[in-house]
Amino acid sequence: MTVPLHAGGDVVVSTADVSHVFATTDRVGGHAVRLGALVDPVFLTEAGWDPASTVLSPPPSHRLLGRQVCRAKQCWTTAPARSRICASCRRRLDRHGLGSDEIDVLAVRTGWSQGPGLCAVTGCGREWLSSVRGLCGAHLDQADALGVGVAEFSLHPAARPLAGWGPCEVVACVQQRRHCDGVYCEPHQLRLRRARREDRFDEQRWRLTETPVGRGGQISFRGLAPVVVAEVLVGLQQRSRVDGVKTKESDLRRWCNELRAQQVLTLADYVMDAVRDPTFQSLCNSVSAHARRALASPETEIANNEWDLVVFGHTGTLSFTNITQPWLREVAKRWAADDLPKRRSTASRGGLAVRHHLGCVARLSQSLRMRPDRGEVPADLDRPAMEAFLNRLAYLQGADKISADARIRACREVRSVLSTARAMGLTRPGGPAAGLGEDFTIGVADVPNKPEPAEPGRDLPVEIMRQVCARLDELRSPVMRCAIELAIDTGRRPEELCTLGVDCLARDGDGAAVLVYDNHKANRLGRRLPISENTARLLIDQRDYVRARWPDTPLGELKLFPTDRRNPDGTKAITAFSLSFAHRTWVKQMPVLLTTNGVEFDKAKIVLYAYRHTYAQRHADAGVGIDVLRELMDHRKLDATKAYYRVGENRRREAVDRVAAMQFDRHGNRIWRTAQQLLDSEHTRRAIGEVAVPFGICAEPSNVQAGGNACPFRFRCAGCDHFRTDVSYLPDLQAYLDDLLRNRERVLAATGIDEWARTEAMPSQDEIARVRRLLARVHTGLDDLTNDERAHIDVAVAAVRGHRSVMIGMPRVRQVAPDLRPERPA
Repeated sequence: MTVPLHAGGDVVVSTADVSHVFATTDRVGGHAVRLGALVDPVFLTEAGWDPASTVLSPPPSHRLLGRQVCRAKQCWTTAPARSRICASCRRRLDRHGLGSDEIDVLAVRTGWSQGPGLCAVTGCGREWLSSVRGLCGAHLDQADALGVGVAEFSLHPAARPLAGWGPCEVVACVQQRRHCDGVYCEPHQLRLRRARREDRFDEQRWRLTETPVGRGGQISFRGLAPVVVAEVLVGLQQRSRVDGVKTKESDLRRWCNELRAQQVLTLADYVMDAVRDPTFQSLCNSVSAHARRALASPETEIANNEWDLVVFGHTGTLSFTNITQPWLREVAKRWAADDLPKRRSTASRGGLAVRHHLGCVARLSQSLRMRPDRGEVPADLDRPAMEAFLNRLAYLQGADKISADARIRACREVRSVLSTARAMGLTRPGGPAAGLGEDFTIGVADVPNKPEPAEPGRDLPVEIMRQVCARLDELRSPVMRCAIELAIDTGRRPEELCTLGVDCLARDGDGAAVLVYDNHKANRLGRRLPISENTARLLIDQRDYVRARWPDTPLGELKLFPTDRRNPDGTKAITAFSLSFAHRTWVKQMPVLLTTNGVEFDKAKIVLYAYRHTYAQRHADAGVGIDVLRELMDHRKLDATKAYYRVGENRRREAVDRVAAMQFDRHGNRIWRTAQQLLDSEHTRRAIGEVAVPFGICAEPSNVQAGGNACPFRFRCAGCDHFRTDVSYLPDLQAYLDDLLRNRERVLAATGIDEWARTEAMPSQDEIARVRRLLARVHTGLDDLTNDERAHIDVAVAAVRGHRSVMIGMPRVRQVAPDLRPERPA
C-alpha cells in the first residue's frame, strides 16, 4: 500500500504495510505506522536499510547518500575526499615505501578486513578479534597452538563453528559481547570503565544513550523511538528525491547519536545547539520539515499558530504568535486561509503578501494591548479604539520608526482584513469576532493620501551601460554572466530569466530568433520576444554548456541557468536573489564609472531591474511606438509602459538646452543662444507659449491656443515669422522637401485638370527654395561643430525626438538605438 505525502488525516494501514521499515510492529504506535507507510521500499533498498538490525548502510556508489571510499583494491573504508586513501592503507604504503600514486601496487585486502564481522571459520557465530587474522578469540588460540595461518586453520578438522555470545547490552550497539559472562562488547566495556569514574553515574541510562562503536558506512538507528525512526527515514527520502541534496554520512550519524542522547519521542522535541555547522543544521532542518509535512494538510495546519506554507502550495512560514487577542488571531487565521488560495504559487510573492497583512494586524494587536481590557473583548471595541490605532501609526511615522508608505499600507491592509472578516460572517453571533462594532473599522478618509510618485528615470545612460558591458568578462560564474548579459539584451525581469528552460530559443516564420519565456508577474505564459542573433548565439552557447554537463537529464527538464547547489540533475534554476547578489557583488568591484561630463556615477543605481528600464528607454529613444513598446515590455496597460520611458526633468532640460542652442528661424538664420540663457521662466514660456508643428515650433497665439490645429496661414511654416526649427527636426524637414518635390512632379505630369486647380495644387517654387536654404543652413551649422559637440548634439536630439508628440499623422523618422556592445559583430 502506498500513501502519498501530505495525505493528512488518519491513514489506516495494516502492520504488513511497514514491514520494510520495522522488522516487528510490537510497541510501534499508530503515528509511526502511518509515517512508515509513506516510505518507499525501493528507496530503502537503494539506501541499504536493514529493518532487522535497524541500521542504515548506504552503498558508497549511492548518488546522494554514498561516501568517499579508499582507492585501494577491495578496501571499503571511508577516506578523505582529497586523497581518497584511508589511514590503514596509508600505513601500508609507508611500510612498503610507496607513494600515493602507487596505491594500485598494494595487495588486495582480505574479505574480513572490511569492518567488524564474523569469524573466518565457516558457520562460526562469533566476531573476529583482529582484522588482520579474522578469527574469533577461541579459534585464534587454536590456530596459534597449531602454528598455522588463517587460511590453513579454516580448513583444519579442529576448526569447528561456535555459537555467538549474544548482543551487547548498549542499545545502539550491533556487536556481540566479548565473553560468555559479559554484557558488553570490548569497546563499550572500556567506555563503561571510564564512565563509572563520574559522579552519580546511571548505568541504565548510559545503556540507552551511549553511542555505538563507529563503523564506516553504517548509521545505527537502534535506541531511537519508532516515530523518530520513521520521521528520519521519510524526511531523508524527501530530502533525496525532492530536494536532490547530498547527505553526509558523518552528519547523519552524529544527528542520530544526539537524538538518542536526548531520548526524544519525536523530531519536534530535538534541541539543537546554538552554534552548529551549516551543513549539519541544514540536514536537521530539512529532514524535520519533510517529516512534519508528511502527514500535514491545510485542514490540520490551520489549527497551529505557526503555518508551514508549503502545505498550502507556497513557500516560507506564517506566524500568528504576535497577535495576542484570541478573537483577532482566529480572524487572522480565517482570513489567511481564505486569501492564500487566491495567490499564485509560482513565486513567493503570495506568501509575502499574506505575511505583510499579518504584520499590519499584529500592529493593531499591539495597539489594543494598551487598553485596560487588552482588547480581548471584541464587543467592547469602538471608534475610539480604532482612532487610537490610527494615531499610533501617525506617531510611529513621526518618530521615524515606520515610513509613510508603511503607514498607508498598514491602514489599507487592516481595513481589508476587517472588511473581509465581516463579509465572511465572523462578526455574527457564534463567530470568533461576535459583537464587533461596525464603527471599529477604517474608512477611506482614514487612509492618508499616497504621495505622487516622482518621475522614474531609472534607466542607465548609454556611456555607463557601455562601461558595464565592457566588464562582463570579470564575472567568474559563466551562468551568472550569461544571465546578466541576457538581462541587458532583453530587459526581462530577473525571475523571468531564472526560470528559462534550455529550449527557450525559438524561430518565427521568417527564421528570426525569438525568446520564449513566462511572465510570472502577470501570469502570462509562453510569451515571445524578438531578439537579435547575438543574443540567440548567447542562448545557444549556454544551452550547449548545460546539455554537456547533464547529458542524461531530459531536455525539457533542464534549466538554462542551473544552480550549483542541490542540483544533481540540472533541473533547478538559480534564484532571483542569488542572481541579484552576484550582480551586486560584481558591480561593487568595478572601478569608478564616469558619465560623459566626467562626473562619477552612483553604482547603487546599477541594479538588475535598471536594465529593464534601460531596455525600454533605448527603444523609446529609437522612436518605437508606445503600442509596440507595450508588447515588448509585455504590459497589459499603456500607463505601465509610460512609466518606463518618461524622461526626468533634468535630462529633458539638458536635451532641450542643447537643441535650443542650434535653433534657426524661417530664413535659416541661427539663433545664437547657450544653455545658460534658457532660464526657468523661459522653459515655462516654451511649454505654454509654443506648440509643436510638423517641422519645428510655432508661437502664433491663435494656433498655440488651439493646440496647433488652427493655423491662420494654412501651415505655411516656411513663410511665417512665428516658426522656428532646430536640428532635431532635420529628418522631418528633409522628408518634407522630398514630399514637395514628388508632389510637384506628380502635378506637372497630371492631365485633365484646369489651370487654376493645377496652380493651387502645385507646391510653390518659393517654398521649395526656402526649405532647401533652411536645410543648407542647418547642415552648415552642424559642420561648424567639433566632434565632441556633434556627439553631444546627437545624444540630445535622440532624447528630444524620442519623446516628441506631433499633432498630424505624418510618418516619423525612426532613430537607431545606441549600440551598448560595439565589440560584438553586427
